[in-house]
Amino acid sequence: MKKKLCILIIIILIVIIIAFYIVNIIDKKITPIIMDYSKSEIKKIASIIINRSIRDNLLDDGILDNMLIVTKNDNEISSVTLDSTVVNKITNRISDACEDNLRKIEKGKYDELKKEFNLSREYFLVPSGIIFTNSILSNIGPKIPISLKIIGNVTSGIKSEVKEYGINNSLITISVEINVELMVILPLSSDYVSITNYVPILVKLIQGKVPQIYGGTLLNEKESLFK
Repeated sequence: MKKKLCILIIIILIVIIIAFYIVNIIDKKITPIIMDYSKSEIKKIASIIINRSIRDNLLDDGILDNMLIVTKNDNEISSVTLDSTVVNKITNRISDACEDNLRKIEKGKYDELKKEFNLSREYFLVPSGIIFTNSILSNIGPKIPISLKIIGNVTSGIKSEVKEYGINNSLITISVEINVELMVILPLSSDYVSITNYVPILVKLIQGKVPQIYGGTLLNEKESLFK
């Protein structure tokens, strides 16, 4: 009886050691590969949603037409001003739209995502075969579900760029900068990813030299409105 008990204890210890070893391999070698792939996929998905959210919320009501105020002195352009009211309206609208759409992923509303962004549940399933780092084997094995959680709020700002264009002309490019912090969640681990996207929303040719541009603070040419 004692001999059988000893054998049973030894078997249990061996199983525990093997299980610990397997878990250790998964934690140190396999999980990082899957996490890196998952973060890359989430970045792609978030970029699709951000770009689409900006497009859908800025192209309908002509709000961009009122964004720049050009001041002239003796028929020459002396300054270009960003309308702060319009800028605030744009950034708030974009931030809210991006956050609302990212929340749909967080809440698993895949039917809405498929309808609006053509993103089905399959986009949030990682093939376990990627651990082999081989294109032939990457799609084999069970699928691992990934999800995300928004950390804080989606924030947005405006950046500008002024370039010389032709003779005595300037090309002004206004872009939206979107920042979002996400937690990428796997069944056995989680990690954070920071996403920053720059999306041009307005390109305007100004005839005549534009010496400076205002956005609440006086700036020189080719400087950003917000750093």
